[in-house]
Amino acid sequence: MKLKLFASLFLILIMLTGCGNETSQPQEKVQKVGMLGRANMEESQIDEYTKKFNDEHGITTDPQKTTYYNNFNSMQMGLTAGNIDSIRTYGSVADYMIKQNSELKIKDSQAIQLVDNFSCAMREGDTELKNEFDTAIDAMNKDGTLDELIKKYIKLTVNDATPSAVEMPHFDGAENIKVGVTGDLPPLDLILADGTPAGFNTAVLAEISKRINKNIELVVIESDARAAALVSGRVDVIFWVITPEGVSPYPTNSDTPAGVALTQAYYSDVIVDVGLSGMFQ
Repeated sequence: MKLKLFASLFLILIMLTGCGNETSQPQEKVQKVGMLGRANMEESQIDEYTKKFNDEHGITTDPQKTTYYNNFNSMQMGLTAGNIDSIRTYGSVADYMIKQNSELKIKDSQAIQLVDNFSCAMREGDTELKNEFDTAIDAMNKDGTLDELIKKYIKLTVNDATPSAVEMPHFDGAENIKVGVTGDLPPLDLILADGTPAGFNTAVLAEISKRINKNIELVVIESDARAAALVSGRVDVIFWVITPEGVSPYPTNSDTPAGVALTQAYYSDVIVDVGLSGMFQ
């Protein structure tokens, strides 16, 4: 009887060990990516579109799981805490982050380089304001002003310069335009320690103000409240990113709310992943 009991226990042990071997196969690593939230796309949809894009272009990479964040600071804290492996942002922002923290690194170049365009957004009915902004941006592009602002407020800032606030011109009796800033894309859009908006976008606004002869008031808003602030009339203009058609995994309307009109682009930047150096070795 004891021999039969021992044999039965031994058989059970072998079966359990065998089952353990079957389930202990190495699991595929999932890349945890942090992003600022998009208006018209859930996190799971971001992952689905990214996988489809990679499959279509023969790009071999770990599957990703996206986590949306309401603002840049909480996303950085998520990276530090290990809740995400990397932050998906723009090249100039990643360079700025690395300047502030030498332990960060940009992931090696993607097989296909993706680029977004930056524009200003206003309500669809504000056609006169949109036309004024478009005219000013077009002129700034043609006369080299935008190139000079990029050099001064982006290229120099990510190397040596300390960001500073930009003084907005004032015209007595002129119309006042409220523009929302979030501070979530330094050095493009940032808020200084004293709460003052600064960076490249504010420099662009100051130049537009001079050209359309209207006063611009900067209003600090949360990134995830941008669309609501615009549609409700709390602000008249916000900065927005345009996803170029046909060169991105995501649909062109994936981050553009209904009832919003976008100006022509005034800046373009490459999309990169930035994280702690050890994550990309």
